[in-house]
Amino acid sequence: MKKAVEFKLCGKSASIEFNIMRLAKFEKALGQSLFYIMSTNGILRSMDINFTIAGLAYGLEKELTLEEAADTIQKHCDEGGILDDINDAIYRGIIASGLFIKAAAKEAAEE
Repeated sequence: MKKAVEFKLCGKSASIEFNIMRLAKFEKALGQSLFYIMSTNGILRSMDINFTIAGLAYGLEKELTLEEAADTIQKHCDEGGILDDINDAIYRGIIASGLFIKAAAKEAAEE
């Protein structure tokens, strides 16, 4: 039950949506399991810039390279945005994938 999560990126509408392959690429880029990251204390420790870059690269409708994602994040921040704008969408996108918490998937996509 994957659902797209809408958010603003560089002042424009964007969406993040994860399927199993995109999440596998995300995990590979991070070098750790998303099951660990989604654990009670894991998410806050793991939300670093690499998390943001990989999540954006593999979560957007049109996948980006890690370098393109970093450039997009830099532009977003240069225009007044912050990393948490993107991290929030990534986190909600992971939940909305339905692979971790089924009951919360619909609510995460709608927040």
